[in-house]
Amino acid sequence: MITKNNYSADEQQFMCDVCSEAITNPLCPFCLTTEIEAWLTLYPNLRSEILPKLKKYLINIQNKLVEGDNCIKCNKRASVCPYCFTEYVVRELKRMGASELVLKEFIKFFNFDFEHNGYSQKTETLHIY
Repeated sequence: MITKNNYSADEQQFMCDVCSEAITNPLCPFCLTTEIEAWLTLYPNLRSEILPKLKKYLINIQNKLVEGDNCIKCNKRASVCPYCFTEYVVRELKRMGASELVLKEFIKFFNFDFEHNGYSQKTETLHIY
């Protein structure tokens, strides 16, 4: 509990199941997947290839969901941070041989690598920034 100037806040922080860091952007992978699905309507072949993998990932998360922060969009539990989830999606896109344009768009729209020391740094050769 933090107390300062007659102000007290009792805030519980939840850790990401993947990276064990505090979830500071509580947007769950389920809501992110909905947004990714909308973006993928531009790429139907890629959509049909990656969505089953994302659905399987979400089922695995849901099966072991014990605790997490509440998602700011749907209010369900978010046990994986947006960074770890979008990093997973970037890896899958690369494995599928997605074009530079697709990777560039994905990172432009769904970048949670705010410190630029993870997947966005590795893809800076795509001239996103």
